[in-house]
Amino acid sequence: MGVWDFGALRMHSRRMAAALAAVGLLLAPAQAEEGAGTVPVIYVTDLYHPHQDPDDHFDLATLFALPEFDIRAVVIDLGKEGVGRPGIVPLRQMMYLAGRTVPCATGLTANLESPEDPAIGQPAEAQAGVNLILETLRESGSRVTVFTTGSLRDVAAAYNRAPDVFQDKVGRLYVNAGHSAGGQEWNVGLDPHAYVRILRSPLPVYWVPCFGKLGFESLWNFEHGDMLDAAPPPLQNFFLYALCKADPGKVDPLAALTAPVDEDAKARFWDQKRNMWCTAAFLHATGREQGPFRFQKMHVHVNDAGKTTLVSKGEGVAIWTFRSEAPVAYRMFMRGALRSLFADMAIAPEIEATESEPELN
Repeated sequence: MGVWDFGALRMHSRRMAAALAAVGLLLAPAQAEEGAGTVPVIYVTDLYHPHQDPDDHFDLATLFALPEFDIRAVVIDLGKEGVGRPGIVPLRQMMYLAGRTVPCATGLTANLESPEDPAIGQPAEAQAGVNLILETLRESGSRVTVFTTGSLRDVAAAYNRAPDVFQDKVGRLYVNAGHSAGGQEWNVGLDPHAYVRILRSPLPVYWVPCFGKLGFESLWNFEHGDMLDAAPPPLQNFFLYALCKADPGKVDPLAALTAPVDEDAKARFWDQKRNMWCTAAFLHATGREQGPFRFQKMHVHVNDAGKTTLVSKGEGVAIWTFRSEAPVAYRMFMRGALRSLFADMAIAPEIEATESEPELN
């Protein structure tokens, strides 16, 4: 299993391109940093480069922009969709921007064979994500908040191996996936067994269905320009690098952050709309004063294929479920909250100092 040091902020482009093919990636653990947040977090994400959907890049930036979060680990949800393109590039860029180092590993490549499958039969190089989840939970002196975007295969496999550790150490498990009215949803289809396992578990699940009815859906959207025009130039460059699907073998990922913002690229992408689903869960986990949304205990029927429907009290499983209370107000609140968060995001001082004269390799 290859080990990479993200503390070294300058890596040659050819080495960066080679890193994209690494499956069993594990980064050195971060040291405790001054001003670290108060909410310990494990983040599991289907973040890729080149991207499948750049909403994951906006989620990554949101995670790092919230000062309440003490990010203990990032697991890249690989599966067949992410083989050969794990999001090493955007993760490295974001840590550089924030001046932070976070342990990271790539996850399992095959789906669970049943809801109870611990996935120990998968190749050794695919086990880093599950191992990092369990290691981080065991070492934590307090309960950890777990965010999942994408499939739940690594979290479910880890739970199947050590359910007692999850019971003792997980404070909240936010599941950003599913349809509250029985429809098909992409993330569930990535690994239905894993989704079923977690939603039927006794864990403190906070379910954030992507789609549904009566406000039980987290979908909202914005135009790139409206969200990013007030953001610091290095953060704008982070998103433009992703949106352009830049080749790290040709365009150095770190040097690109401090280059002048490409006005032609802005003209191509700033008017595009972006659908989002996970932002409310991040805000909720900080404990900040909330907008027009809440989590309420609902009874949910989860069938064996992972289809979910809200049912009457006394049926199904009781799960804390996301609900927007006023759809229009919800969208407006989310746009304003995320725009402000990006505008105020703290950029590492050494990056701010080199914005005008980027140091090129």
